[in-house]
Formats: sequence, structure tokens, C-alpha cells
Amino acid sequence: MMSGYCNRDVMLLRRLFFIILLFIATTCFADDEPPINLYLADSPWPMSHRNPYNQASSPLKGIEPNEHVQVSWQPAWPSITLAYTSSNSNQSLVWGSTFKSVYQADLKGSGINKLATQALNQPENSISGAYTLVDFEGKFFSPRELTLSRFSRSENEGQSGIVLEDDFSIPQAYLTTTDEHIVGINMTYDGFIAMTTSAGLLVVVSRDFSVYTALSIGVDQSVSNSIAIDEEGGIYVLTNKQIHRVQWDGVKLDLLWSTDYESGPDEPLPGRLGTGSGSTPTLMGRQGEDKFVVFTDGSELMNLVLVWRDKIPDGWMSISEGKDRRIAAEFPITFGLDDATRSVSEQSVLVRGYSAMVVDNQYSLDTSDWLDNPNAGAMTVLFSNLGFNTPFGVEKFSWDPGSRKVISNWANQESCPNGIPTMSVASNIAYCWGQRRAKWTLLGFDWDSGETVVEVPMGYGVRYNSTYAATQIGHDGQVVSGTLLGLVRILPGE
Repeated sequence: MMSGYCNRDVMLLRRLFFIILLFIATTCFADDEPPINLYLADSPWPMSHRNPYNQASSPLKGIEPNEHVQVSWQPAWPSITLAYTSSNSNQSLVWGSTFKSVYQADLKGSGINKLATQALNQPENSISGAYTLVDFEGKFFSPRELTLSRFSRSENEGQSGIVLEDDFSIPQAYLTTTDEHIVGINMTYDGFIAMTTSAGLLVVVSRDFSVYTALSIGVDQSVSNSIAIDEEGGIYVLTNKQIHRVQWDGVKLDLLWSTDYESGPDEPLPGRLGTGSGSTPTLMGRQGEDKFVVFTDGSELMNLVLVWRDKIPDGWMSISEGKDRRIAAEFPITFGLDDATRSVSEQSVLVRGYSAMVVDNQYSLDTSDWLDNPNAGAMTVLFSNLGFNTPFGVEKFSWDPGSRKVISNWANQESCPNGIPTMSVASNIAYCWGQRRAKWTLLGFDWDSGETVVEVPMGYGVRYNSTYAATQIGHDGQVVSGTLLGLVRILPGE
């Protein structure tokens, strides 16, 4: 591990300031909301998976049954997440990051107004740049290969523009593979950017890029998704072999624990971006409750896995012989089919309170040998709305704190081919970027019963293919998503 210089007085002041912020954040709960990270933009969706817990659920209203809607599409290169900026007067400004550019768009009114675009060098690995965030000052952070960039918005004679303020590049001395690249990023509760590389290097850097520290996690382990962070300094990194908790104290990083899980085959399954789990880790539970890190594993019939993220309860027994005591549950995901022998998901687990929802991404078409390209296996998502390839299945689970067991609440055989789902507390509906009879369709499921209650047809073409993007809830009840060729906005209206 290497770190930037911090004198003792600065360290003490930083810790005191962090304690004050933590007290404020932990008192700002709203209906199972995680603690508010005051360094993120105060907006509907400031970062990938919406918050540092990566829960991807929202307290805001979404599209509701029988509501008249307007569907808008704006051409652009694909964006996994649209990061809403923190304008007090206008929460409709979003940042997007693609493999060729960063851009800003305005989602107010009835359409999509693309404001500015800045071209960037195209990375060799398309996942680098997929995860982004906006801080409370409106600065946009986006990684590319081994460089983290900070952008801001400018106004010059009435014309909006994008300013590249600064770059931070990971020093070569930290790297362990020739094709290493930044994958996921998140914001610590004391205002630092945490990011991990494909080779399991965890880097924490100040937002002005003046101070940094790094820690290499595991041996011969790889990372293909983002990371989770809690308010106590826990950083959770899910590799292709283990789930790790690294502790950040404002100055240094320490590996607190590591736990094996059922990681599955050594070659990526069709549509998977890597081996092991296909999910970004998600945090469940709050102070005074059972607290977990949640993900899906790589088993042939995958499991929903809950791992104790803090102290293991006294007297807790291993769930089965040979399993680490830190594993609280492994629950098979069958999507309601009694004879299911295989299930796959590439999406992170949607969480609200003690409940979690998973979608099926089991594709029939294997494109891994189509091109001499490490990402060729992901091309199957281009055909994921077509009958011969499309997956079916949505399932909701809950942790019962009384029995300390996972139960399946409901299953639905709708199709959510490749996008990250979301959930609205105000509407009590979960949403996914689905398909019906090959037509891309926003689907909504009653959170209590699983019944399909929302259906918004869009179109058959690739312009509506979500291609791993997040289904997001914005202001005014709108639902948005990046797609293969642009942005889609579904707005309630008359």
C-alpha cells in the first residue's frame, strides 16, 4: 500500500469532521433509505446504482398503472447510468459517459435536450467508464482505462459546455496486469473517490486528486463490476473468487475480512462481463439491524447470497459444512420454476429494506467466439429481445430477521433481458427494461404481489435496447434509461 502525505493535525480534523457528517447522515433516513452521503449530488440519481449502498431503489414516484405517458428518444452512444447533477433550481440536468465521449442533457419539459458533448479517446475495454458519479459541487467523475477525470459544466455567452478540470492516473508501480483498467467507482462518506481496477487494485483518492492511497486485494483475482460503500468506512469489493471488506479510516486502507463464495466456471457465461458473480455488491440493513452485503453467485443454479458485513452474531452456525460462518444465506434462485436447474444474472441485486429482487439473464446464444475480442461474449445482449435468445424470470426475496432466513416472496415470468431494475417506494412498483413479443417495453411489478401492473411499449429496434443500462427514476415521476444508441425518457402526462 502507498499513500499521499497527511500530517497529524489534518488527520484529526478530518476524522472529527467525518464523525459530524456521519451523525447528520445517519439521522436522515426516509423509509429504508440508506444514510445520505452529503458529498454526492442532492439529486434523484447522483451515481451508478443511485447510492453508495448500490440499492438502485428510490423513494420517488415512478410510472403508475393506467397513466398516460410520453416516450422520448435522443441519439447518443450507450450510457450505463445517467448521473443527475445537483442544481437546486433544476434537477433535470444529467451527465452521461460513453466509450467515446461524456455529455450533458436536459430532461425538463417534454423531450430530451442534449446540451454538450466532449469527445474522448475510446478505451480498449468498454466497461471502463460505465460507472460514474456527480458530487455535491456538480463535478462529474468518470474513469477511462487507468485515468479518473473530473469534469464541470460551464456557461459561456449563453452556450453550455463541458470543462475537463483535471485527471488522476493510477501510477504504473501499482499495476499487476498489462490490460488492467478501472472498473467501478463510488464515494466514501468522508468525500473521497474509491475505485477498483479489473485486477483487484483498490484506490482511494481525494476529489481534488491531491491525496491517494492504494491496496491490492487477493491474488490472481479479477473484478468486473462496481463496489459498495457504507457509512462506517467499509468498502466491499466482489472479485471472481471472494467478497472482501476493506476498511477506510480517512487515511489508510486495511483488509478487514475475505470470504469465499460459489464462483462457478472459469469462463464467462454468455452475456457475462467476467467470471464469478455477475453482480455489483449491494448493502442491506441499517444501524441496529442485521446488516449484509448481497450478491448473486456463479453456481449453475445461482444463489442469492447474504454475507454478514460486520460482526458475525454470537452463536451463528455455518449454513453448511465447509462454508464460512460469515455467509448468512445462500438461497437458490429458480424464478418460481420447480424444475429449474440453471439461472443466471448479470445485474446487481435490487434492494429495498430487507427485500431484494433479481432478474434472469440466461441467454441461449453464445457469441464469445464471434470476434477476437474479450468483450465478444457480451454481444448476445444485442439479440436479447428475440425469442430464441431472450431470458424470462423475475423473483423477489426477503430476509426474515425473526427466523434469520431468506424466503421467496413471489416470482413472475416476465422478461427483463439485460437492464438493471429499479423500484419506487412512492408507487410501490418495481420496474425493469423488459420486452414483450420482441418489443422493448417498460414493465412494472407490484412490489407486494409481483403482478405486472405497468406496461409501456416502446419499439423493436436497437435504439430501445438497454444493453446493461440502469432503469432509473428521475424527478416528476419519469423513468429513464440509456440504450445502445441513445437515451429514452418516459414521462407521465395527460
